[in-house]
Amino acid sequence: MTTDPTFDKRFLTPKYWGIWLGMGCLKLLSWLPYSAKFFTGQLIGRLMYRFAGKRRKIAEKNLEIAFPETTDVERQQLCKQHFESLGMSFAEMALVWYGDHKSNHANAFERSLVEFTGREHLEAALSKDKGVLLLSPHFTTLELTGLFLSFLTHYHAVYRPHNNPLMDYLIAKGRSIQFDNGETVEPVANSNTRKMLKILKSGEAMTLLPDQKYRAKGTVQVPLFGKNCPSNPATSKIAKLTQCLVVPLFTRRIQTDQGVRYQVEFLPALENFPSGDDIADTARLHRLYETAIRMTPEQYLWVHNRWDLKL
Repeated sequence: MTTDPTFDKRFLTPKYWGIWLGMGCLKLLSWLPYSAKFFTGQLIGRLMYRFAGKRRKIAEKNLEIAFPETTDVERQQLCKQHFESLGMSFAEMALVWYGDHKSNHANAFERSLVEFTGREHLEAALSKDKGVLLLSPHFTTLELTGLFLSFLTHYHAVYRPHNNPLMDYLIAKGRSIQFDNGETVEPVANSNTRKMLKILKSGEAMTLLPDQKYRAKGTVQVPLFGKNCPSNPATSKIAKLTQCLVVPLFTRRIQTDQGVRYQVEFLPALENFPSGDDIADTARLHRLYETAIRMTPEQYLWVHNRWDLKL
């Protein structure tokens, strides 16, 4: 069992009070009834659309690149829906960081919210006695994806450490999950390559989100929605070094008469992967992402400057 993330007494100084205020608001959001959480999240998203001008411009430009066949009015409507989806992600964060599963993982309320499709593909990959790399692009449902996956299997989550040390502490603590066997597993920093490889070589499962802008050494230019963007070929390299299986998964938020529910879809483990061509492999992954994004375009993270645009 791992230990809790380290708390630093400096986090109590005035420099961090704004973050603590935000965490207090998130805690209040977690106390609201389930449906009220998402109504409040939508309101937050509408406010963000109005006042987060820089992020709105990034989203608008991204949507123009991804969906050139749509009209300005259609893209503006999609952008508004995206910000509502982004606001709802705060409600999902409250569920993950403060939800029932924190004290009652085996019988958590959150288990009733999700339907799994293609579960047999995950089980088949896990049965091969190899490491399993689970790929999940940056949708606004990101926070819940890890929680839902924990209902099916033990795994390690990879994340990018936050530049602010208090936020890094809170993210690690909030996303840590106590599995049914009592073990608590914290996220793994994406800079800790040695640990990532060790996990997969030992036959365990690990999640990875490799779809964002990448400008470090080894970057490749690969098209997404027909336009090149700086991309990370790490998935191919990791698969080659560990001989792991690569299983894509996608989480979708669904509005029903009973309120917000979720679907997690697992695809079959990728065949002939890696191919030996990192660019071709990354382009193949991008095509998978595009197909998933088109199903629920408002739920992808469009406020990220994926194409490294100069705005």
